Amino acid sequence: MKKPNNIIFQIFLAVFFIAIALGAFFYIFNNLNAKNADLILLNQQTQDEYNSRAKISALNSEAKAIKDERDLLAGHFADSSDPVPFLDTLQALAKKAGANAEFSSVDLSKDGTGLEVQIKAEGSFISLHKLIALLENSPYEFDFSFLDLQKKVLSDAEAKLSRGTIWSMNLKVTLISFLNK
Repeated sequence: MKKPNNIIFQIFLAVFFIAIALGAFFYIFNNLNAKNADLILLNQQTQDEYNSRAKISALNSEAKAIKDERDLLAGHFADSSDPVPFLDTLQALAKKAGANAEFSSVDLSKDGTGLEVQIKAEGSFISLHKLIALLENSPYEFDFSFLDLQKKVLSDAEAKLSRGTIWSMNLKVTLISFLNK
């Protein structure tokens, strides 16, 4: 038989190895749990990033789908940084109506929310009436604050050159759909 000291030593050695194995097991188990928690957090962050990218992609496709409507809406507003396209539009409307028009002044309104434009135009009564109708039906929102329409008195030489009665119009409008930046 074995000596009792030898058996105690073997039991002690077996308990020691079991304790080391249990310690290693719990160390590895805790490490795996920590790595699993990190992996779950990383997976959640990845899913959130994927969802954000999907939303951005959907918004981009929606923005492309409504581009024409957005451009149409933007065409109803004149930008204070560049009023020249707006004035060109007014000049084109006058030509379309058959009237000769020139701008006598272009200023910001007193409250700063609109653009005041004074127009002097000449032409037949029909062409001036058509100009007013085109301005009313233009994509811009106007406030007509002054209109003076008069029959122009012509000299004999001017009367021979013109084929009818010439009318003159002074018109002051305030552009309401104005983006003051």
